Amino acid sequence: MEWWIRASARAPRLRGVGGRARACLTLAAAAVVTVSGCALSGSGEDPPVPNWNNPIHGRVETSLAAAQLHMPFPVRSLPGFARPWRILYTPGVPSDDRIIVLQYRTSAGLVDVYEEMPQVSAGEFRKVIASWIALNGEPGTTGTASAVMVRGKYPGLMTTAADASRSDIQWIQAGVEYTIRGPSLTKRACIDLASELAS
Repeated sequence: MEWWIRASARAPRLRGVGGRARACLTLAAAAVVTVSGCALSGSGEDPPVPNWNNPIHGRVETSLAAAQLHMPFPVRSLPGFARPWRILYTPGVPSDDRIIVLQYRTSAGLVDVYEEMPQVSAGEFRKVIASWIALNGEPGTTGTASAVMVRGKYPGLMTTAADASRSDIQWIQAGVEYTIRGPSLTKRACIDLASELAS
């Protein structure tokens, strides 16, 4: 199962953009729900494997400076990297709905760093985290959701696939929502990369 969620109507709702999915917690039910940029399926069928090279079906930008012109918030790159391997953004949508993905080739494999405007406040995000954790172990679910602290000050949501083959992490900082994911990221790698990106 890839990074999709099949969720019941009681699952928390956040921003949704078609075709992008992040969470490793899978819930079997009938409703279609979006979770912070995830396009979710209630059809009972497994979604297609994401295109890790361009997960948002975005436009390639040549530099961070050029990409910044498209975004309504300061774009942050991972320290320790001269530049991202690839920069993608979603054109043709209102600025508050745009997403940028900075891609890196690391020792942990491909890393996609998503940055976008959150649909919920930082306080509301704490409730979202608690709601997803409450779904752990429910009938028809696989994978787990857990609460983490990024740099000891930003509440984060980490989801991990049932086979522990990969995890992702998401948090809100200074009015920007960040998600770090990749095809083979461990929990430890998620925490380390988030700690490096956050300030």
